[in-house]
Amino acid sequence: MGDRRGQGLGSEAARLTLDWAFNVLSLHNVMLRALDWNVGALRAYERAGFREIGRRREAALSRGRRCDEVFMDALSTEFTDSVLGGSPGSG
Repeated sequence: MGDRRGQGLGSEAARLTLDWAFNVLSLHNVMLRALDWNVGALRAYERAGFREIGRRREAALSRGRRCDEVFMDALSTEFTDSVLGGSPGSG
C-alpha cells in the first residue's frame, strides 16, 4: 500500500471481497489465514467483518522466525455492509 497505508484501503478491499462472496457467489462462510505478526492486516479483516476463530501456534516460518497462523471467518448472516445489494445472509 506504500504511502496509502493506514487509510482503510485494506479494510475496504476485504469488505468488498465479502460483499462479492456473499451477494454474487452466494457463499455462506468465508475463511482466511494470516500470520500473527501482520497486525495491520488482522485489524483490517476484523473491521471488514471477519472474526478470529482460532490459531495454529508456531505453525509457520516467516522472516526466519516461527509465528502463529491466525484463522478468521465471516458469515453471510452477520454481514450488513453491502454495496452490491441483494439480500446478505440468504446464501
